[in-house]
Amino acid sequence: MFTSKTMMACGALALIGLGAHAEAPKLASVFGDHMVIQRDAPVRLFGTADPGAEFIVSLDAASTPVRAGRDGRWWVEFPELSAGGSHEISVTVEGDTVQALEDVLSGDVFLCSGQSNMEYPLSRVTYAEREVAAADHSNIRLLQVEKDLSLAPNADLPGDSAWAVTTPETAAGFSAVCYYAGRALSEAYDVPVGLINSSWGGSRIEPWIDGEIIGAMPEHAEQVALLETYKTDRGAAAKIYSESWQQSWRDDPATEGTAPWEDADADEWKPVPGTLRDWRKWGDPELTDHLGMVWHKVSFDLTPQQSEQAATIHIGAVDDTDMTWLNGTAIGTTFHWGGLRTYEVSADLLKPGKNTILVNAHNDYGDGGMSGPASELRVELEDGSSLSLADGWAYRKVDSAVSAPKPAPWFTIKGYTMLHNAMIAPLSGIRLKGAIWYQGESNAGDGVAYESLLDLLVQDWRAKFGADLPVAVVQLPRYGALPTEAGKPGWGVIRESMRRVAARDDRVALAVTIDMGDPVDIHPPNKLAVAERVVRVMKSLVYGEVDAGASGAVASRTVRDGSTIRIAFEGVEDGLVTVSAGNVIGMELCDADACRYASAKLDGDTVVVQAEDEAVSEVRYCQGDSPLCNLFDGTGMPAGPFWIAVE
Repeated sequence: MFTSKTMMACGALALIGLGAHAEAPKLASVFGDHMVIQRDAPVRLFGTADPGAEFIVSLDAASTPVRAGRDGRWWVEFPELSAGGSHEISVTVEGDTVQALEDVLSGDVFLCSGQSNMEYPLSRVTYAEREVAAADHSNIRLLQVEKDLSLAPNADLPGDSAWAVTTPETAAGFSAVCYYAGRALSEAYDVPVGLINSSWGGSRIEPWIDGEIIGAMPEHAEQVALLETYKTDRGAAAKIYSESWQQSWRDDPATEGTAPWEDADADEWKPVPGTLRDWRKWGDPELTDHLGMVWHKVSFDLTPQQSEQAATIHIGAVDDTDMTWLNGTAIGTTFHWGGLRTYEVSADLLKPGKNTILVNAHNDYGDGGMSGPASELRVELEDGSSLSLADGWAYRKVDSAVSAPKPAPWFTIKGYTMLHNAMIAPLSGIRLKGAIWYQGESNAGDGVAYESLLDLLVQDWRAKFGADLPVAVVQLPRYGALPTEAGKPGWGVIRESMRRVAARDDRVALAVTIDMGDPVDIHPPNKLAVAERVVRVMKSLVYGEVDAGASGAVASRTVRDGSTIRIAFEGVEDGLVTVSAGNVIGMELCDADACRYASAKLDGDTVVVQAEDEAVSEVRYCQGDSPLCNLFDGTGMPAGPFWIAVE
């Protein structure tokens, strides 16, 4: 019996027979020892070989001849397998086995993807030591897709991504939500489960979507086209992006048409106190809680001889995005959490005497801004000499009302399609039982656009993994500022976008977790509770269990009767209850101009809101970044946030 350890040796022998320049046929990298193949569906195997190559692919005792196409790709199907195993898969050329996989199980396979709360590992959860020690399940298999990005779709998984049996060692760094959900489903249905975790903390949704799909949408076509330009001419792409950034800044009403890069000495600047570091620690009350943008500038002098040389500008570490100018010309932009910035400039951008570097630093979470160190703040001239930029920095706060321009489409986790290309495209073609998506924090500032983006993601996954693929979406829990004013939905906008996608697609379900967040921790460690909500909707969505309230109570209809508005709900189990109050809190009545808080009470399974005689077009519930919501059903499931029109 062959194992993957002997594959290379066997492959070498086969290559001798095939010829010096031939490549042995092989399975796609998503197939490997210890994997799980989706049960109760035709087993589709695929891979690459030399164009026209002929060979044999076997699944256990069944074998079939295969001939690779002109593009070197091949695929074959075997009859479906019932749950269990173990199975073996092999590729044979003229009687020699060039690849063999062993310990393959048949069961249910799930894709888990998103940003940091999906990535959040089992080793950091509540009672982590106990949970990791108990993670010993021979019938649960894990595929951790390594982080990577690519300008074009890849056929192979990145790095050393490989299937593994669940042990304390392999589970410790694996997604806790994914693991917990898979464990529960394996136990509930007594089947092997394969879990694929492809996630990246801080990522927006756009990088996870196929470029052809998202690029077909008018609102994204320009960015995807710019990424195409970047592939072949990075200088031209950078110039187009810098002009777009500057125009976006000018067009924002909050900037009042200013252009600091054109006159860096205009308006008032304050000296940076001490060294460059997190601006919230400078002692400036206006920056103590500031997240957003801050302008930084510094000047240096050159002799006529120095100004005739090309140079490298080092501005140190920036968290998380910089847009940098030299003497009014954009010279570079980078997204990185604290990575060093280095920009090459030609001699024609330098001048004798005073030269000015201007940096717009944007930070949207935690520590941020420019942080040096002093040794990385310098101008290096072509002749090897250098000038320090460690001292003399000044700053100017950017009002929080100014919107950050769109990230460059080639930014790793904030751009377009590159995570898909490296971390999703290599999975394309395998069969899945379902998928779990836990992301949105990085898109929360543009929640309206998220609705169509989530539709595109689901469309993309169904094109790759099955036309009826069920998708469970984790609705964002509470985090951030407590709401004190109606009409400022904050994260409520993106939660509503998620709700709308699920409401119109009967193969998408919402795992409501509004009650599980932490206002001061964007990564709450109780991932078991989140996974339990996911499992609840998956049992209904994927396995067909009858559960009208899988997502909790859902507002279904409103009717106005004089001075009151009655809201009916579906999916209520054991009646509706209010927690810690006799009334329902968090209800807002809105018209075209504004929203206001309104008193509301339960009447059986109906919520009655007092509207007085005012015009009302919409009722909203549980809005804001970190709302306090007290409407639950009798099983402890919260009624999720919603916007609903008044009939």
